[in-house]
Amino acid sequence: MEDFKNRLLEYIRVRFGKGQNKFEDFCGINHGTINSIKVKGPSAEIVAKISSACPDLDLNWLFTGKGAMLKTDSAFHQELKTLPILSFSAVAGSLSDNNGSDFPEPLEEIYVPDFAARGADYGIRVDGDSMYPKYHSGEILAIRVIKDPSFFQWGMVYVLSTNQGCVIKRLFPDPLDPDTVICHSDNSDNYPDYKLKKSDILGIAIVVGHIGV
Repeated sequence: MEDFKNRLLEYIRVRFGKGQNKFEDFCGINHGTINSIKVKGPSAEIVAKISSACPDLDLNWLFTGKGAMLKTDSAFHQELKTLPILSFSAVAGSLSDNNGSDFPEPLEEIYVPDFAARGADYGIRVDGDSMYPKYHSGEILAIRVIKDPSFFQWGMVYVLSTNQGCVIKRLFPDPLDPDTVICHSDNSDNYPDYKLKKSDILGIAIVVGHIGV
């Protein structure tokens, strides 16, 4: 079963990037399951979970190495969309020393069908605990870039690229100033609210999903 395991690892690398444990979480299987395949071989339950979570994976290729890794049916190809991971970490805390800029070029990609269905454009890693317990440091957030930032869904979590850095915050209107938003941290005991001028926001994206650590 070594060839089966190697082909599965190749699929994980191509479609998900690095992160064997995260793939196991995505499929709903225990950590270490893939490592044990070489010795025990995959159970029918494990194969069923992988197949259900990864409808684009051709099981004939996985077992025999014949044919293509991905199914060729056009319906599957329409679902395939890799999620680029941004080249900097979102700072889930106070405004930090990240160089303020609009969303940059990605360095890696992952593939999550559900994120594609939600219109996600990028993934970005959380760094910090200001949004705990909603989001943990190290998790990947799926975000959809907002083209028209004039309309906010108040109370929702956004990733903001500002002239002082990149942050993840829950946004609320400022009742005293329509040109300002209130940035709220779920871990409010350690991170107080602060105000941010809309003019200081260089790029904005709403969080539409996440992968836990």
